[in-house]
Amino acid sequence: MEHLTSRKIGSFTRTKHVLLTLCLSFLAICALGQNTIQNKQGLYFELAGSGGLGSVNYERFFLYASPWTLSWSAGLSFAPIDKNNGTGIVIPVMLHSTFGKKALKLELGIGQGITLTTKGSLFALTTLAVGTRIQASGSRWYYRVTFTPLISYLVDFQVQPWCGISIGYAFKNKAI
Repeated sequence: MEHLTSRKIGSFTRTKHVLLTLCLSFLAICALGQNTIQNKQGLYFELAGSGGLGSVNYERFFLYASPWTLSWSAGLSFAPIDKNNGTGIVIPVMLHSTFGKKALKLELGIGQGITLTTKGSLFALTTLAVGTRIQASGSRWYYRVTFTPLISYLVDFQVQPWCGISIGYAFKNKAI
């Protein structure tokens, strides 16, 4: 039994190091050539995905090195959990990276879903995102389809396969 527990911890540590290395690589690539982004922020509705059953999210781009972009998002969702915990208020916070010069782009992300229940319980899940983002050049509307596994690590290590679809609107920047 002790051997199995140490194997789980070792596997989790390796996974954590791989994810950290990937995130730092994205940051380094994006920091090399920062250009201006036409639409730096937006709102999107995500059905299923990192917020559970559905969420409304704010997104802000902060690094751009064509064909890479880096953005963060934060959202709000409500989800029924069970009789012991009540309803959960879910706050998904994500770091996204997109790659591509055309309308169809690869999107990768990592984040944390924080849930506070009406009965006072607090939960945290790591969320990943691998999918596609569709946004035509010059268009403010965009669409996303992502595989978003939910990773539980507080009590025991579990991966729950999940996915989401999104529709979003990018705001036009004001001239300064």
